[in-house]
Amino acid sequence: MNAQITKNVKINYLLSFPEGYGEDEEVKWGLIIFLHGMNMRGEDVTKLKSYGIFGIGQGLSLPFVIAVPQCPSESYWNMERDAVMALVTELTTNHRIDSSRIYLIGYSMGGYGAWDLAINYPETFAAIVPLSSGGQVSKAEQLKDTPIWAFHGALDDIVPVDQMSKMIRTVEQYSSNIKLTIYPDLGHDIMESTLNNQELYTWLLEQRRLT
Repeated sequence: MNAQITKNVKINYLLSFPEGYGEDEEVKWGLIIFLHGMNMRGEDVTKLKSYGIFGIGQGLSLPFVIAVPQCPSESYWNMERDAVMALVTELTTNHRIDSSRIYLIGYSMGGYGAWDLAINYPETFAAIVPLSSGGQVSKAEQLKDTPIWAFHGALDDIVPVDQMSKMIRTVEQYSSNIKLTIYPDLGHDIMESTLNNQELYTWLLEQRRLT
């Protein structure tokens, strides 16, 4: 049997553009996809306006287009995989996005989603930044060409730090461009400490997929 199946997908999202976007039509920008945690699921995307990467300090310079999709109620990011990838396609088609500089940042449930998307689409993302999560250890080899900077709180009582450490150790068997930052005094909510770190965005700007 040989069949072609068409799937309709839908996802709500917020989109922001960096200062200077549109001034030079020849300039293309990096794209950050930010995947939220479980408690922000739903059908009201406006509640993400001051959450996560949109809630960071005003002093940071973020020269990226930033998209924040919303996972529907009762769903998970791995179930929305096709919708997120359709969003990436839409944004790179309709905006001045550098397709070699597409980045994933995910917190908690979104961190699991970042691991999952990068494993299933290893040719798409220039780097991933999973926070407070773990990944599919059995598929770690898929990440051999994906730069990773992971973050976790040592006192996390929701996702034990061992989940992240185990995933990182496994990926390190296949990749050298990987690092893990563990906050010794923080628990599960590490978004503010991580997303307010200008060094993170400087590192992202250094990552580019080879075409």
